[in-house]
Amino acid sequence: MVGDGSYLMLNSEIATSVMLGLKLTIVLLDNRGFGCINRLQMATGGARFNNLFEDASHEVLPDIDFVQHAESLGAIAEKVPSIAGLETALAKARANTRTTMLVIDTDPLLSTEAGGHWWDVAVPEVSEREEVRAARSAYEEKRRLQHVGD
Repeated sequence: MVGDGSYLMLNSEIATSVMLGLKLTIVLLDNRGFGCINRLQMATGGARFNNLFEDASHEVLPDIDFVQHAESLGAIAEKVPSIAGLETALAKARANTRTTMLVIDTDPLLSTEAGGHWWDVAVPEVSEREEVRAARSAYEEKRRLQHVGD
């Protein structure tokens, strides 16, 4: 499972897997940028800055067809419309004989507490931005509650 931003930095391994006959099944979460980093930036009081394709300052925005890209590297690829579609496609991918990539659109702004993990990224102690000060207070409270449970 990989986000589209990370995929753009490491996709050449698809061609290697096909060339060597080492099958991978890849689920690509397409949120049109670096959604995880964008959410982290906003959660620490920062303003959105250049993590989503739509926020780019250039007039030409990437519109990447990840299915075609993976196919051009030799993979079998499919865009799935939903979680149910993903489940069906994963079953088909298991039967494929070479690397398969399944692409599913995701929302770059939604997050989940599923998994129970907390990404500990400290928030600045001093800032002129009220959003940063509020995020620092929330950060300190989370840290306090975390240590109470230890």
